[in-house]
Amino acid sequence: MLAIFSSQNAYATEQSQALTWGYVNFAPYHYNDKGNVTGFIADHIKSIFKDSNLSFSAVELPNKRTKLYIENGKVDFSTVIESFISNPSDFLKSDLPVYHIILGAVCLKDTHEIKHIDDLKKTRLILLSGYTYGTDKQLDEKNGFNIELSAQNHDSAILALKYKRADCVLGYKSPTDVEKEKHPNLNLTFYKINEFPVYLFLNKKVVNATVIMDTINQHISPTHSPLAQ
Repeated sequence: MLAIFSSQNAYATEQSQALTWGYVNFAPYHYNDKGNVTGFIADHIKSIFKDSNLSFSAVELPNKRTKLYIENGKVDFSTVIESFISNPSDFLKSDLPVYHIILGAVCLKDTHEIKHIDDLKKTRLILLSGYTYGTDKQLDEKNGFNIELSAQNHDSAILALKYKRADCVLGYKSPTDVEKEKHPNLNLTFYKINEFPVYLFLNKKVVNATVIMDTINQHISPTHSPLAQ
């Protein structure tokens, strides 16, 4: 599950290989297609690195271990929301987000009143394994949430909804839109809860990390970053 995009890197001459981007299978943002990372955010990352004259390889990470891989320096950089990083002092964060993401609940019917996370306490809920959802609050029974199960991705979560395992899934808009197209008869409704910027985090242990991040920052344009989806 490795895709390599090569170019000459004028700023990291001491590096023996390309930087490693650790990503999760998260269609349509970034996902594995026959061994290559693809998706509209993957394309955006490729464009930033090409403009920065940098190279990288992309490695798909398992959801449950993604946080461990990133924070233990198993990959050089990642694109995540700020709350996902528990040890921010170990990383350089891009000045601007590389994109924005919309959090919400996708439910089988449109009769729910959902505007906040706490509104989901009234539902039987499916969570996505390994996701922080931009909150410090533990989404568990102790805090009043009725968690029916954890799913590996939006696809398996929606299948669980289909078989009435729960009422709603806490997930993200663009992946939900993909599932809506796959299951037009389910009458899925998405309720927006929040919106988060997603930044590029570069591990400080990377050779020439500061120079590399400065270069990346020069090529992240607020006018060319994808809109929240």
